[in-house]
Order: sequence, then C-alpha cells, then structure tokens
Amino acid sequence: LEASDYPKLLGCATLGVCLHTSTSGLDLPMKVLDMFGCQVPVCAIGFDCLDELVKDGVNGRVFCDGVELSRQLFNLLKGYPSEVVELERYRQNIRGMTRWRENWDECARHLIVGNWE
Repeated sequence: LEASDYPKLLGCATLGVCLHTSTSGLDLPMKVLDMFGCQVPVCAIGFDCLDELVKDGVNGRVFCDGVELSRQLFNLLKGYPSEVVELERYRQNIRGMTRWRENWDECARHLIVGNWE
C-alpha cells in the first residue's frame, strides 16, 4: 500500500472501529484522527481521555464491551446503504470540527513559540 492510497482506502469506509485503549490514560488513537480526516465516523472503545476526540453521539459512538459495540453497529448500519441518517449526521459534524492548524493557532502556538511572526 502506497502512503497516498491510505486516505483513499479509509475514505471508502462507512464506519470505523477503534479498539485502541490507553495504558497511561493520556494518549489518543491516531487512527481515529486518520478516520476523521477522511470524514469517517467511528465506534471506539472508551477510556479516560477519549472524549477529547470522540464525542459520543456527535462524531461517533463510544462503547465499553462487545455487546455494546454489536448493538451500535447494528443500529448504525441497519438501513445501509440507503438509510444512514445518523452516520451522515456524524460525518457532517466531523466536517465542522476544528482542524489541527486552527486549533494549534488558537490554543497552543502562543504558549510554545510566542507571538513571533
């Protein structure tokens, strides 16, 4: 797989599943960022800081076990491919998310590099 093919492959997905958990409780799953970058909603296993990235019911779903994941998958995909209203709403919300550069400029740049231009 060429690096340029990776976003194309992700972009073909209807929904992503993330099984990443954090041992420190501080790191976020980069695969979710990759999926969001391709406007793919996710179902992700919950852990302490995941809500900084995945907003349950806004840009995806958060689950705690296999039973809950299976219910989410069933509910999100039961009308596929014609009736995916909830997934499309999540996609719209992902499109409206603040991008990395905007977030950096607004929240962190002045703290790290000052106001130098």
